[in-house]
Amino acid sequence: MDLNIKDISHLLMVSEKEIQQMIKKKEIPHQYLQDKVVFNKHQIIEWALGRNLPINVSGHHKFIEYKIETVSTLLDKNTFHYNCELTKSSYIEQMISQIKLEKNVDREIIIQLLKSRESLMSTAIGNGISLPHPRVPLMVGKNKPLIDFFFPQEPLELNSVDGKPIHTLILLISQTIKQHLSLIAHLSFLLSKETFRFALENRLDYNEIIDIITKIEETRN
Repeated sequence: MDLNIKDISHLLMVSEKEIQQMIKKKEIPHQYLQDKVVFNKHQIIEWALGRNLPINVSGHHKFIEYKIETVSTLLDKNTFHYNCELTKSSYIEQMISQIKLEKNVDREIIIQLLKSRESLMSTAIGNGISLPHPRVPLMVGKNKPLIDFFFPQEPLELNSVDGKPIHTLILLISQTIKQHLSLIAHLSFLLSKETFRFALENRLDYNEIIDIITKIEETRN
């Protein structure tokens, strides 16, 4: 898909003037089509990944940094997906089709970035848990990071570090590196607790899981 300078400016969250300067210096992949500069979307995504640049897949231009006090404030009924028909070959596409996003969000880019991350190393961390996430921060139209829980109908074999099949996938999308590190820290603490791991493996009701998260994180303060 070909994009123009305005599209790239929005995607990379830099000014059109900066994009034009990068074109002159041949610092960014581009082509000419009937004397107009165009960009290949997939090529630009790979280029941004190689430079760890954040990517804007929403219709928004600015956002305010959100400080994560507790994971429970990021969760509601819509962030838990039970009895999902997920397959090893298409689970990423299947998850992204289910998450709640604004209409103008480019889901194709999210899928590309998630697959790119998995190609480096599996995000299946053991104990039946996988934490799929993009390689770079993504602006998806929300100030809060996105976290969704998926419980597949059948466990998935995703090359986990301990060889165990995956019963729970926790999809993470953060808008800054700081947000991502904070979210990972919170989840690591939760996953160190047997009560939380039990709740996931046994697919408790979302209200029960949120209540368990709240009680665990209260002990952290």
